[in-house]
Amino acid sequence: MSRRKTRATVRLARGAALLAAAGLTTIGLGAAPALAAGPATTVTPATGADPEGATLTVHGSGFNANANNGLGVYAVFGPKGPDYATNANAYQASKWVHKGATPSAGQAVMNADGTFDLTFTGIKATYTDGDGKQVDCLKTQCYVITMAAHGLPDRSQDSFTPVTFTGGENPGPGPGPGTPAGTGQQKLSTKVANGALTLALAGDSAELSAVAPGKHSTGALRAATVTDARGTQAGWSLVGEVTDFGRAAGGTIPAAGLAWSPTARVVDDGSQGTVTPGAAGTLGAPRTLASSAAGSSGGVFEAGAGLDLSVPAGTAPGDYTATLTLTLS
Repeated sequence: MSRRKTRATVRLARGAALLAAAGLTTIGLGAAPALAAGPATTVTPATGADPEGATLTVHGSGFNANANNGLGVYAVFGPKGPDYATNANAYQASKWVHKGATPSAGQAVMNADGTFDLTFTGIKATYTDGDGKQVDCLKTQCYVITMAAHGLPDRSQDSFTPVTFTGGENPGPGPGPGTPAGTGQQKLSTKVANGALTLALAGDSAELSAVAPGKHSTGALRAATVTDARGTQAGWSLVGEVTDFGRAAGGTIPAAGLAWSPTARVVDDGSQGTVTPGAAGTLGAPRTLASSAAGSSGGVFEAGAGLDLSVPAGTAPGDYTATLTLTLS
């Protein structure tokens, strides 16, 4: 890839820088549930259930048979939505479990020690809920859920045991109560276009100190900023060339009398490029102010130089100027 040359001139002068179960009454609840530490259920089978119709055996333990005036809990099967404690229509099966129960299709006995056993039969992976919505437990995680009966707001009897089926994309256990309902990902992309190799100067003039003939006039070059945004890491060099110093009334100071001591640094932009200052010496011929080798030239860099002009002893008084041209290529 060819290098584009950029030139800039500096005039140098001497003189100046982010619930209820089916058939039971539902009472609305307020606060979101919190998972209790004690109550739990063991479901068999909890994995590999027949999607065409499974019998789930449920054993509960750690419940309080006397809680909520002995009203016990509802045990249900279905998904765990945000309204799980109030939406009886969401579930495929349900039983009321309490200490005064008569074992039947709709009830199970809660033992005094907080244990119980019940069976859900004909549980399928897909079903239509009481609101006419299709529920697919192969795609949406379903659970055996327990909660305080009759819509009471006691969340200490809640438990969630995931059940998965064979033959589908079982989603695996979902988050517990109080955790986010899910996560999502987005692929982010951007296109970095080709940039340019550019040169910018902090000013267009630099003033050297006043001096008597036979002495040295000193100063500093205005800072030169090189930006290599080409993305090619092709390398670059910044070369300076100066004219003789002259005055309106006549007389010159040779360009070879001007010497510089280059400096260069990487501007902290995260590019990890490198830069090398040129060698110190006189400007009787073009000299390199700074350069960056191929392979590590991308980024932003700053170059400068101390200037020292040797004024011949026979130089006539007056204001002398010269033009320094910096060429980036």
